[in-house]
Amino acid sequence: MTRLQDHLGTPPLLGTVPRAQPDIQLLRAIAVVSVVVFHLGASLLPGGYVGVDVFFVVSGYLITGHLVRQASETGRIDLPAFWARRLRRLLPAALLVLAVTSVLIWRSAPPSAWTQFFTEVVASATSWENWFLAGSAVDYLAQGNAASPVQHYWSLAVEEQFYLLWPLVVVLCLVLVRRVSRWELRRTLGTALGVIGAASLTCSILLTAHDPAPAYFVTPTRAWEFAAGGLLALLGPAVVVHRSRWRTLAGVVGIGLLATSLLTFTEQTPFPGIAAALPVAGTLLVIVGGSSLHRWSVTTLARTRVSSFLGDVSYATYLWHWPLIVFAPMVLGVTVDLGTPLGWAVAASLLVLTVVLAVLTKRFVEDPVRRASPLVDARPRRTAVLAAVATAVVLCIPISGLQTVAAQERALASTVDAYVSGGEPCFGADAAVSGCSNPVLADELLPPLSVRTEDTGDTFRCSAAADAPDFPGCTFGSDRPDATRVALTGNSHATMLIPGLVDQLEARNWRLDVYVGKGCEWRTPGPDDSEACASRRTLMQRAFTGAQPYDIILVTSKSPDETSVAQQASIRSATLAAWTPVLDLGTSIVVLRDNPRVPTAAAACVDRSSAADLVAGACAFPVTDAYPTFDLNTATAAMTDGAVPVVDLGELYCSDGTCPLAVGNVLVYRDQHHITATWSRTLGPFLVDRMLDVTAHG
Repeated sequence: MTRLQDHLGTPPLLGTVPRAQPDIQLLRAIAVVSVVVFHLGASLLPGGYVGVDVFFVVSGYLITGHLVRQASETGRIDLPAFWARRLRRLLPAALLVLAVTSVLIWRSAPPSAWTQFFTEVVASATSWENWFLAGSAVDYLAQGNAASPVQHYWSLAVEEQFYLLWPLVVVLCLVLVRRVSRWELRRTLGTALGVIGAASLTCSILLTAHDPAPAYFVTPTRAWEFAAGGLLALLGPAVVVHRSRWRTLAGVVGIGLLATSLLTFTEQTPFPGIAAALPVAGTLLVIVGGSSLHRWSVTTLARTRVSSFLGDVSYATYLWHWPLIVFAPMVLGVTVDLGTPLGWAVAASLLVLTVVLAVLTKRFVEDPVRRASPLVDARPRRTAVLAAVATAVVLCIPISGLQTVAAQERALASTVDAYVSGGEPCFGADAAVSGCSNPVLADELLPPLSVRTEDTGDTFRCSAAADAPDFPGCTFGSDRPDATRVALTGNSHATMLIPGLVDQLEARNWRLDVYVGKGCEWRTPGPDDSEACASRRTLMQRAFTGAQPYDIILVTSKSPDETSVAQQASIRSATLAAWTPVLDLGTSIVVLRDNPRVPTAAAACVDRSSAADLVAGACAFPVTDAYPTFDLNTATAAMTDGAVPVVDLGELYCSDGTCPLAVGNVLVYRDQHHITATWSRTLGPFLVDRMLDVTAHG
């Protein structure tokens, strides 16, 4: 032990301060107030999201100081005891909020959100919510997801991953110190922190520039912020100026940097990346300034009762504020809109309720569990077992919800199979064609609202990702040599036609090859194409002009939301250039006019409506709002002098000037612009009949 102590080095100056040091409480107060105000109204504090970064730096500073102190005093790190303390500190309040939130999801959230919300509760309880959100950010099907009431747990997940991994780095450094006599712990650990921090900062800058959505959530882009706090704890004696006036200045400058971040950053600021260096530097300087006792130092502000109180309840406040904001419109029917007096009243009420719940949580949950003698005095195993049991109990609620949704999905598949194969009259598109209703179906709505967003028919496995140079290679239908060869090409809107087409293939003796993907529609490659997109467009052109031409190519896609006249002309020209050689081979190209879009108000109406309401026609929107963009495929077809016919199924979606959300007891849309697989299957017979009407193939 003596030999090891000789190489542990001098305990860090800043790392020896009390855990409840005033400047730390001040930073916690600034962080939580910033985040809460930002979530209540981003216009009030546009950069309020940097409060999370303040928390990360403070955690790195405190935890590193604690671990090094323990190593200096005992020559070892008691990992089980450390992790048990973290569990007692963080888990009780976190699980309480998750349990209450899960109940509120059951009672108040729209059924269509259950899968997303309950999945995120599970992810939050198991500390991988940040990775779930990062995956959702790059998952096309999840990009329309609403903000869940536990989305803010992503930052807690990052912290918990830090608490799991960082002590292991310290232990590794201790092992190296034992084996190499000339090494000293602070220097070894500082080197490790520097390497980890530099690698993480580099990752943060690069990923934020190239893929900002997941970059915001993933741990590697945030690790350097913890490392920065840890380095300050380690290098305290070297960076803290002994003159009080300079420490005072450091604290004031730190507050200034934080204020600059909070007031000038916006949701458009590339973040974290290099921009995060501003709030990180500000936090570090405030900690340095906290060691000054000058009357103009940050310590004066930090010692106020307000700062101390907000710092004490910052954790519980952070946990409670976001679920309340998310559920307010669902429960009260009003949004937190600071542009109206009612919105201000709602925001103020939510703020008061948040603080009250935070105080109660700290008083009756956090502190009692953290100080409970049966846990504190026992082996860490007891804390771990109770934590696992408590987590499992809380998870029973969201898992039950997910099982309910899964059961409804299974029932949906069998019911739709029976209705489609059995020719149930007036079901789905048939009701629009026949102008009828089926009293046997009554108020039944398929898909059920709880599985609306999942009703894709598993067709997106056939869709190429944006960065994919090739297509998955999906082929369906007849294997007979005389089968009509059909190709489907387009983006996600074409993908959702697959369920309806597949039902028709065998009976029609059609063979269907699928060439769909995110973006990158069929036209000649252009100078602005990515390498992957250029590759896919080249592959399509080769396939469509090969030795065995297709009989029919069905083209449809969602047009870009905003395109200039020049861009539209360029797209039409490139599309026509791709079509012409295919037409010369005798292939029939058929354009399907894009399906309607659902206005935001109508989509929100669905979340507030019951199945019976929708079957009765609730949430219908004017046909004038159904096609907000220029359909580029239709416009290109018009340039072919009739060589490329257009199939328009608009009358199946809209009639008498309105577009209902449900037709023939079938929910038409799974989101604001994708149709459901159930609707696609009822649409299929009419789509194929129209294709045959405009071509010579059968």
